[in-house]
Amino acid sequence: MIKICYRYAGDADGAGTIYNDAMLRIFKNIGNYTDEGKLTSWIKTIIINCSIDFCKKKNIFKKSVPYIAEDEIILLPEAFNRVSGKEIQELIATLPAATATVFNLYVYEGYTHKQIAEVLGISDGTSKWHVSEAKKLLKTKLEQTSQTETKTNAAG
Repeated sequence: MIKICYRYAGDADGAGTIYNDAMLRIFKNIGNYTDEGKLTSWIKTIIINCSIDFCKKKNIFKKSVPYIAEDEIILLPEAFNRVSGKEIQELIATLPAATATVFNLYVYEGYTHKQIAEVLGISDGTSKWHVSEAKKLLKTKLEQTSQTETKTNAAG
């Protein structure tokens, strides 16, 4: 669960803050938990909500960005075969905070743009722009990683 916190915070201090807030919220509300669902799902939901609150407190969503539909950025699955999950997480962590947050909610948590807009207080278009921007930046970073590996392998 700490990995979820780190994904949204981007650093160990922020992840610790989110995790502590989440654990406090879990312990305060454990009496409200019913056996109707899995405990881990309930805990994960609280951690994600604490992560969203953390991002809101950092005020990373100061401005609205208009979304203009362009050609969809497509990341081919083969691009991910050359890098590990950890490396992908590190690439996502280098994205601007607002873009990384929206991207994480959309890709990892399965939120729709409408849901993201509601929880973060942004427009659907802004959510779409952040996902598109994340894909564009990640594609560039993956291409750079691939080129660096090719040069390293050629030199070795």
